[in-house]
Amino acid sequence: KDQTIREIHHRVKNNLQTISSLLRLQGRRLGTEEARTAIEESVRRIRSIALVHEILSREAGDDVPFVEVARPIVSMVQDMITSDHPIHFFLDDEGDTGVLPANVATPLAVVLNELMQNAVDHAFPHGDEDGEVESAEPFDGHVVVRLDRRDGELTVQVSDDGVGLPSGFSLDASRGLGLSIVQALV
Repeated sequence: KDQTIREIHHRVKNNLQTISSLLRLQGRRLGTEEARTAIEESVRRIRSIALVHEILSREAGDDVPFVEVARPIVSMVQDMITSDHPIHFFLDDEGDTGVLPANVATPLAVVLNELMQNAVDHAFPHGDEDGEVESAEPFDGHVVVRLDRRDGELTVQVSDDGVGLPSGFSLDASRGLGLSIVQALV
């Protein structure tokens, strides 16, 4: 039974990778940067889900050591950065972060991806629509992902040393897709 379940997870992972490849092919044919960016974001979301199924395909049971999901997601987001200045990612996973059921690990993987991508997109100065730099001096940025398990509860925290939230920012009024996904899954 365990072997059959692992095989199913392996097939799901392969199907998700096929979908990602098809989207990347489609993205290369698109003419606008906005459309290509939307495809890339979708590919990252799908890859986050596929990571959980990859781990499930190797291990018996329905639990996933979330640190094994977080590490490749952190690397994936860092590898896909197209910023003009360095953004450094750190995963702070000291101690036993434990395991999560797959039905919790999968949406949490997507949430982690979204939060890191928001840090990349919004926390650090970058060029505006005219290519002008919004900040006089771009700086190296840092994004830290902390995994901490206490009393059987896993806390995932994403923080950065960027410019901070704009004045008047309201999470409830935010219309961005990434934050909408985070709110829906959390």
